[in-house]
Amino acid sequence: MDGTPNDRTLLAYENGLEEYGAAAIPTVTGSVKEWVDVSLSNLPPQANILEIGSAHGRDADYIESQGFAIERTDAAQSFVSYMQSKGNSARLLNALTDDYGGPYDMVYANAVLLHFTPEECDVVLKRVRKALTPNGLFAFSVKIGEGSAWSDRKLNDPRFFVYWQEETLKKLLTNQDYDVVYWAEGQTGHDNGEWYHVIARVEAK
Repeated sequence: MDGTPNDRTLLAYENGLEEYGAAAIPTVTGSVKEWVDVSLSNLPPQANILEIGSAHGRDADYIESQGFAIERTDAAQSFVSYMQSKGNSARLLNALTDDYGGPYDMVYANAVLLHFTPEECDVVLKRVRKALTPNGLFAFSVKIGEGSAWSDRKLNDPRFFVYWQEETLKKLLTNQDYDVVYWAEGQTGHDNGEWYHVIARVEAK
């Protein structure tokens, strides 16, 4: 097939709006809720938050229910259009190539970096850092494991996944001048494997 692994993964999401929605857990619960709640507890009440990869907007809805404003984005136009059809403001944002805007007090990316190679994650970390306020937070999650693989679980078209070990991921963060302020292992349900839920703070210069 033509295109990079990321291009093919984006196409799977672009074509998989209904399938992904049907397979998704409808509410923020368990270890994900704990991680999000800790993230929000480290923010001022009027914080500016950017979400990368909002999908159907589930996490953004929860964050708003806690009294915070959040900017919804996704790299798939189908998801952006869906969120807009629900009355939410949303914009197209490719985490690897687009300017994020800002400054933001937090950038939030649940189950997004797991589709990027280590080299692509390094690009995202740089772009996030540029978009954050001094001492701003980057909250993100990745799958635990070794190597990479393609999977057609949840969607008809295959998606590319990269799996992480703690030492490798922490080294990547340290090299980009992030301090880890929260690190937890957890599950997201539906027998979806083990995840790292991370909150990293940009080191003040």
